[in-house]
Amino acid sequence: MIDSQLEKTLHAISEFFDRYKVGYEGNKGYRKTTDLFKFRHAVIDLMEEGYLDREKTIFWDLGCGDGRVNVFISYLVKYSIGTEIEPLIFEEYEVRKKELENTLKRHLLQLPPDNIYLFQGDSLSEAIERQVFKHTGCSFCDVDLFYTYITLHDVFAEKIIRDAKKGAKYLVYGFSKILPSYHGMKLVNPNVGIQNIMALYEKM
Repeated sequence: MIDSQLEKTLHAISEFFDRYKVGYEGNKGYRKTTDLFKFRHAVIDLMEEGYLDREKTIFWDLGCGDGRVNVFISYLVKYSIGTEIEPLIFEEYEVRKKELENTLKRHLLQLPPDNIYLFQGDSLSEAIERQVFKHTGCSFCDVDLFYTYITLHDVFAEKIIRDAKKGAKYLVYGFSKILPSYHGMKLVNPNVGIQNIMALYEKM
């Protein structure tokens, strides 16, 4: 469960990044960001189902943007890995993280743990996988939970089906009413967090 101090911290993080929220539901548009207030509800669901463990869970955001999801979930997993293909968006991470840490310090809240590893590059490339392994010791096949916005959900699903371990979970943000099916995955939860925007799949 999330204790009261961590609850305050996660609320402050959501509030901070909410100021920089862009995009909309669906798979069109140059850039979209996760609403962390909605993501929080998904996190609670994932914890209750036993999918998040601070001592074991390896998380990978396949299109991490400015790192907001990685920062948020870093308190609840062993490794919080993220990759972003757009260099200008990726550069925002360090600036935002410093601003956030100053905000958390002012309110005497917990700073993000030292388990966040973000990389600029193509999530589908072997070069990125080598970088991730070099810095974390984690391979793609070690990851327990993958995450992405809907934009490239089908492309990432193909890679997960091909290269991830059996039982790996895939959380996709941005759905509305119609959910896709992936050959090689099963739908575990069509409405994670009861926010009508996230679905959870599992590699078979």
